[in-house]
Amino acid sequence: MKIILLCAGKSRRTNLGYPKCLYKFNDGEMLIEKNLKILRNCGFKNYQIYFATGFKSKLIKNKTSDKYKYIFNKNFDSTNMVYSFNQVLKKIKSDETIVIYSDILFEKKCLSKIIKSKHSISTAIDTDWKKKWKKKSNFLNDLEVLKINKGKIYSLGEKTFSFENIDGRFLGITKFSKKTIKYLKKRLVYKILKKNKKIDFTNFLMELIKNNLEVNAISEKFNWHEFDTPKDFKTFRKI
Repeated sequence: MKIILLCAGKSRRTNLGYPKCLYKFNDGEMLIEKNLKILRNCGFKNYQIYFATGFKSKLIKNKTSDKYKYIFNKNFDSTNMVYSFNQVLKKIKSDETIVIYSDILFEKKCLSKIIKSKHSISTAIDTDWKKKWKKKSNFLNDLEVLKINKGKIYSLGEKTFSFENIDGRFLGITKFSKKTIKYLKKRLVYKILKKNKKIDFTNFLMELIKNNLEVNAISEKFNWHEFDTPKDFKTFRKI
């Protein structure tokens, strides 16, 4: 199994001046260190971990002691995470693969549930997301449609201002089977990126659904936190 950590973005909304995954908490541990620890606790010590880098990629390598594999997206300033994901796909052999956002902090249960899933595509969905989101500033401007039927997602990615259009919140942890990765590498990701090289991950999953791939929701009350703005870090410290 392979792990891809998406960390190519410039973290503009945080005003940090460096990748969000390198943010150091009061305990002296970086965000990425906390997640790598969870990966190790889930048995990923001997699996290949890839960092999809871009903005200040050398800093990420330095802060993680150059222990992992790093795939650089030279077009990080004009593309998005799916483009970075594809840069890694070009470099790896087809295998069961878990893709993780690097700007989230999640409990071990999130990852364990994804690992155990036998579906071709599985993604973690938090059903208890509302109370977390209401702590965000201007949270209504950061809502996306996510509709589930019989455990399968059939609509996601579009902006919405109504909670009725949301059956849960996408975390940013998605697993693809070896067969699916092989199919994505062969032609589908290229086809999607050709239409929109700035496509984000939720809309990418929606494109997969439109191409008749099933995206299964691993829905549960998950303990997790997403970091988009300076307030998100302050809120987490209070928690």
